[in-house]
Amino acid sequence: MNFEPQKFFIGLIDFFTILMPGAMLTYVIKDWGAATFFGLNFGVALDRAEAVIVFLFFSYLLGHFVFLVSAILDEWLYDPLRALTDWGQITKRLVNDKPLSSRWKRSFATSHSIFGKNADNAVIEAQRIKARALSPLEAGDAVNAFQWCKARLTKDLSEGLVAVQRFEADSKFFRSFFVVLAALTLAFALRAQWAALLCLLGMLLALWRYIDLRFKSTQQAYWYVISLEAQHATDLPAAAPRDDGLSHAGGVVYRLTNIGVEVMLVQAGKNRSEWVLPKGHIEAGEEPRVTAVREIREETGHWARIKQWLGDGRLDETKETPFVRWFLAECCENPREWRLEWRQHQWLPLADARQQATFAETREILRKAAEKLAPIPPRSSGSSLTRQT
Repeated sequence: MNFEPQKFFIGLIDFFTILMPGAMLTYVIKDWGAATFFGLNFGVALDRAEAVIVFLFFSYLLGHFVFLVSAILDEWLYDPLRALTDWGQITKRLVNDKPLSSRWKRSFATSHSIFGKNADNAVIEAQRIKARALSPLEAGDAVNAFQWCKARLTKDLSEGLVAVQRFEADSKFFRSFFVVLAALTLAFALRAQWAALLCLLGMLLALWRYIDLRFKSTQQAYWYVISLEAQHATDLPAAAPRDDGLSHAGGVVYRLTNIGVEVMLVQAGKNRSEWVLPKGHIEAGEEPRVTAVREIREETGHWARIKQWLGDGRLDETKETPFVRWFLAECCENPREWRLEWRQHQWLPLADARQQATFAETREILRKAAEKLAPIPPRSSGSSLTRQT
């Protein structure tokens, strides 16, 4: 039997993730517990060996309860925080006609000390790789990207899996440590305020470390799988066409001003003299709604949320042109600064936009949008989006 130091180390961390937080909690309540359960009630005096056994037993037992409670942090804290990045805003909020999260929350999540500006790049690519791999089985929704990456590493790169598991084990330790420190903060709040302040500081540091290690574990899994895929890039099959025939998705982006509704036209990518609607290719495993919001953001810098479906159609009468799904999307935030990769755009009243649009297909989509937008009244003059370019 071969001894594997890395796996032993991970197992040791997992063990202490249970035992150490439980031991801290047991130590704090040991006097009360001894008096309540082994002193007055039972009249039992424990010798040193028995006390150690009882201490370890309760440490292990309480450690498991702490671990179960701490697991709630993944759903109640980490996942909502992760949803504040750009990809989370697109997939969790904007495609479901929900408003953007507050700008300060998004800035906090994408700060260097939390997730950083490029936090989504790896997970987006990993999701596309997963979609290409599982699309023949029609099982793309059976497992999330992180779990699929770990399963892939189990088969193809066990050393990579060990590295991911090490980050996971460390993050679970600090997650449990946070719960224990929270309990100690409450316990010391009234009788030893200096100790409560120290525990509170420890809580914040443990929480920060938990988030950092949790994020690194997922990133490592994505990076390893992306690297594995790159080694076989020339052998990869082309993405299978969608059953519905769609290849692109885009949107009619509108905003409300104090004089009525305006829509956005953008310069075409190949011919800047042409004015079109923002659209882009539907990536593997991607919902058209997600594509539309993502492409609007990538091409114009504006955040927009999907309001409703407008229709599907080709850009012209030939079968070789993209088959596009169009959505009506409300602009909900303008960019603070301009990037070179963004296309020039203009906001126009609907009638003017239909005249300015280069292609008949664009004008037809704008006509459908006009029917949907007709009942909407002008916005009050206090709107932050009014008459901005």
